[in-house]
Amino acid sequence: MALLLSDSLFPGLTPFRFRRRRDPFAEFFEEFNPVSSRVCRKDGDFSVSLKTSEFAPEELEVSVVGDFIAVEGKHFSESENGSVERHFCQKIRIPSDIDPESICSALDSDGNLCVCAKINKPAVEGEKRNIPIGIAAKKQEQ
Repeated sequence: MALLLSDSLFPGLTPFRFRRRRDPFAEFFEEFNPVSSRVCRKDGDFSVSLKTSEFAPEELEVSVVGDFIAVEGKHFSESENGSVERHFCQKIRIPSDIDPESICSALDSDGNLCVCAKINKPAVEGEKRNIPIGIAAKKQEQ
């Protein structure tokens, strides 16, 4: 790294003062992010909470697609000034210890969606299970 004449005349203005540049569009996009989520595992339950208060219940759809829970919301409204359209699709991988048949969803009074499922109980340590022993065929000598 070479020293410049400006470095000796203006030592406070060195290039080592890093400033974090503010993204001018960060607040703009945060405002239009329609859904934020939180995943929780507690007391034998798996749950995903989504803030969907800007969507009506009939505009939301929850489905199981393969190993994923898919939550989709579509909203469209028109006024004399223009129209507003919102759409989101969020996929959450179903953990391997979750029973896919136990997945259910519900909206709370604030319009937040909660998708819940039961966690399969692991085998109890004190429980005994007998494993049958098979007999392998002997190899014939050549």
